[in-house]
Amino acid sequence: MREYKFRCWDTENKEMLKVQELDFEDTFYGGRLSIRTDKYNDYFDMEDMVLMQYTGLKDKNGKEIYEGDIVKFRFKEDREEFPDLIGYIEYQSTFAAFRIMSNQGSFKIDITEIKFIEKIGNIYDNPELLEKGA
Repeated sequence: MREYKFRCWDTENKEMLKVQELDFEDTFYGGRLSIRTDKYNDYFDMEDMVLMQYTGLKDKNGKEIYEGDIVKFRFKEDREEFPDLIGYIEYQSTFAAFRIMSNQGSFKIDITEIKFIEKIGNIYDNPELLEKGA
């Protein structure tokens, strides 16, 4: 069975937090989603947080891969003749899949097609990794 996990970026305090609980409250306008994190006991509204889902995959070092993670990847096995590419994980509803987005050749590929993947940061803590194409 697929494991459902979330984390969130706290836009005010500029920190990544693990999500402990998601709460949906019915309202007159349809409903409201609140987030409770591992660091705070309070619930936060969605406009205060950026919610990111776990892909269900781990990198070559056993690190969990979430939306917003920056990854180094290759299409082939870990061999030097195949260059590393850099991209970030994004959920695309058109394909109902997590994909790697990269400006190094405009790749939009399914994560499951990758033979080698290593998590090196995320788009909030380490945006410079994408800018430099590290």
